[in-house]
Amino acid sequence: MYLRRIGVGHLLFALCFLFIGAISLALHEFVLFQQPVPQGIPWRVPLALISAALMLLAGLGLLLPSTARASALTLTAFVALWILALWIPQVLAHPEVEGNWLGVGEDLTLVVGGWLIYCAAPLAPAAASRADVGGSGASVRFARILFGLALVPIGLSHFFYLEGAADLLPGWMPFHVPLTILAGAGHIAAGLGIVFGILPRLAAILEASMESLITLIVWVSAIAVKPDDHQNWVNLLISSAETAAAWVVAASYAKGVALTRAARASRFSE
Repeated sequence: MYLRRIGVGHLLFALCFLFIGAISLALHEFVLFQQPVPQGIPWRVPLALISAALMLLAGLGLLLPSTARASALTLTAFVALWILALWIPQVLAHPEVEGNWLGVGEDLTLVVGGWLIYCAAPLAPAAASRADVGGSGASVRFARILFGLALVPIGLSHFFYLEGAADLLPGWMPFHVPLTILAGAGHIAAGLGIVFGILPRLAAILEASMESLITLIVWVSAIAVKPDDHQNWVNLLISSAETAAAWVVAASYAKGVALTRAARASRFSE
């Protein structure tokens, strides 16, 4: 069965976009901070519905073997469009605002997640080893570097907006500020490790693990307090999608190790 063969990151990535699209479709509105569409834009509601339908259908398509590759490419291009059309103008107009760079960083992690799913979806292990051992082709390596770079503004946001970020932690947790600083430093360290190839697989796994904990601690707790607030559900889903992207990056290194061993064994047996 196809769903048993795909990775956890792939499955979670698909489900998150499916449900984000469903919520946006139900509300007839753009629901993501990562998709900062101006309020006064013409045809806002029709555009929101198109966006919602695209995310819902692409998320569903990622769960089907016949459409997974096309759906991954569609989501990758769509989120890349958010960066180019919505965030880059804000960065150029106000480069001193770290929140704009944060938006670019968060969306860039999603672009990388979608692209790596696209690269992996159609390839059997034998074909992957013949085409590029370990799936470590130029585009995969470049995607990993982009992911590492994207983590830097995400980490810096914990320092620029320390009080606000610390307030996201639930009241039952102690040491809000130290934990927020630690998380910010962790994002930056993981990003630099991936960019410069310093234990990159370990860095990716630790980043994915940390994002998983943040998602569970912050947004599951927020939903427990205010389960009727749809924005908490949206935040949970987008944080889960970013977590899924991190696991997809980590899996790309694990797949590389397995395929490299397979390729070496094949050459040895010839």
